[in-house]
Amino acid sequence: MDTKSPAGAEEEAAVVAVIEGKEEAGAAQYIEFTVLRSPYDPDLVVGSWRFAHGERTIDQSKPGTPIAMEFRFAVDCADQHGIPFVWVKDPEELFPPWERR
Repeated sequence: MDTKSPAGAEEEAAVVAVIEGKEEAGAAQYIEFTVLRSPYDPDLVVGSWRFAHGERTIDQSKPGTPIAMEFRFAVDCADQHGIPFVWVKDPEELFPPWERR
């Protein structure tokens, strides 16, 4: 999707890429989305993320929110702040790609 800048030049809209390994981001900024089992209920899978700038937290996950919703929040946060990647750190494969819609 192309958009017009104020000067009239065409710009390509930014798209957030979901990656499986942080090395895929290279030197670019990313939000880390960690998938883990709840310490209180081993049958419950939760997602945790945090976007910080220096010592200040810009946004982060909220306890009790379903994992799919937290994932969407993390991707939306990346999009709003121009961060090109969300790294899904899921070593146990508890939140597979087809569930991340």
